[in-house]
Amino acid sequence: MSWWNSILVVDDDLDLLRAYQEALQLDGHTVVLARDGNEALRLLKQGLRPALILLDLKMPRMDAWEFRARQRADPALASIPVIVLYALAVGARSMNALGVEGFLQKPVDLDVLLLAVAPYMARGGWDVHPQ
Repeated sequence: MSWWNSILVVDDDLDLLRAYQEALQLDGHTVVLARDGNEALRLLKQGLRPALILLDLKMPRMDAWEFRARQRADPALASIPVIVLYALAVGARSMNALGVEGFLQKPVDLDVLLLAVAPYMARGGWDVHPQ
């Protein structure tokens, strides 16, 4: 399962997952969904290599901080870019500790979402990541 030019969307809110999926697919992107960080890591360990991960900040079982710690600890996954989706106000220091490419505040305007993912998809997907 490589899906080199896909977007992995990780969020515990099923309605939001479906909205992101619909908007991204209408824009021509392949989308893979995960309901939490555990499921996302399982997909990545199985070989999924998305061009970008859209990651909800607060989720049950595994939040964005734990996910990022595990992702960054794995050399095969560390270079996959991440944009965090957040609804709650969290301190800047805590957010910056995630070491991600960007942040989008919920509710995310779908046009803003599409603009945010475009540079990562234009790069050619997994080709920009070392194997």
